[in-house]
Amino acid sequence: MAEELKWLQCPVCKETIYWRVPMEALKKVARFPVPIVIKHKDHHLVCYVDSHHQLADTEVAIAFIEGEAKST
Repeated sequence: MAEELKWLQCPVCKETIYWRVPMEALKKVARFPVPIVIKHKDHHLVCYVDSHHQLADTEVAIAFIEGEAKST
């Protein structure tokens, strides 16, 4: 699949955002659409990418909390 830059219009501030799909990470995905979080200025977007690595849907994250995982 193409690894070129993707673009979308930010639903919050209406600016054009250029972003790249993380192809190595998508190779491990078993179920699509897969959510990708994009930080843009002071807000976050959740972009859903389909099995053809195309943008399927976008939504604004109303909250973003970064978690931390520990292996046992």
